[in-house]
Amino acid sequence: MSSWRGGEADRFTLEPACDGAGRCGWQTAAVPNRPVPASLPARLRRVLGSQLDDLAVRRLRTLSEREATGQPVPPALAPGVVEAFGAVVGRDDQALPPGAEAAVLSAFERLWDRDFEAVPPSPAVQDMIVKQFHRLYYHSYERTWKDTRYRGVTIWKCPLDLWLYQELLDTLRPRLIVETGTAFGGSAYFLGDLCDTLGLDAQITTIDIEAQPGRPVHPRVTYVTASSTDPGVVADVYASVPDGAPTLVILDSDHSRDHVLAELRAYADLVSVGSCVVVEDTNVNGHPAYPEFGPGPMEAVDAFLAEDSRFEVDAGLEKFFMTFNPRGYLKKVRA
Repeated sequence: MSSWRGGEADRFTLEPACDGAGRCGWQTAAVPNRPVPASLPARLRRVLGSQLDDLAVRRLRTLSEREATGQPVPPALAPGVVEAFGAVVGRDDQALPPGAEAAVLSAFERLWDRDFEAVPPSPAVQDMIVKQFHRLYYHSYERTWKDTRYRGVTIWKCPLDLWLYQELLDTLRPRLIVETGTAFGGSAYFLGDLCDTLGLDAQITTIDIEAQPGRPVHPRVTYVTASSTDPGVVADVYASVPDGAPTLVILDSDHSRDHVLAELRAYADLVSVGSCVVVEDTNVNGHPAYPEFGPGPMEAVDAFLAEDSRFEVDAGLEKFFMTFNPRGYLKKVRA
């Protein structure tokens, strides 16, 4: 049960209700000065305690009861429904009242117009959908990205990002690909095969502080065991670039802010104009996953862009909505 203020004198309570068939809706009625119950999770309580008029409450009830509708959710109600959905998914320590989850999810679903190709959901609704799926996918890692393989080799990537790499290689046609953070060698193996398929005259240099036995062998791939920011290693990488050749840099090693920023500074000059440096896993530290990580790749990107105007975020490479590298595809737009 939750309350809204409909006017100076009236308050209305909104109660989830389900019938015998499992269909859930809302019931609303005026009650005098009834407070929002403390048993609700804090965020949901804050949202459901927002000031909304009775018409909006009744409209939500109507929408949630219908099997399908072409009517939009009232603008006054939509932000509250979006945040309530986030609160339900995020869960607080306390359990929701019976039926509340089903009712909020039903209301949230109605924010997406049935004819979504003609009338897409608002940016706020799209953002909430993407963030919650992102969190579900990322934190279910044992069945998702940590159980992803390429030709039998473990590759800790989001498949949507791997597809983008295929498009990037076809567009940029680099002669040298530098990867920091080798791990199992799956991504270097993947990139090597892509170069074969696309007919590129390219080599892959992949750098990691640890040597791992059993990494795949590919004629295009060179494994380097060292720190990616070691001045000698950086100098060797620069020396290996053919004159005027396009390059692509992928940063996926130590994800601490300071290390990623050091890598960006070290390899920025290596990236050719029109090409990219990809900063992987900018999604950690609450962007939107792994909020307890601490300052990481996203914070390094922010600091780097503030000091180097040659690079811009290529938002077009986030076209699939979900990426492990939000704001991490940095295009070099000037020398």
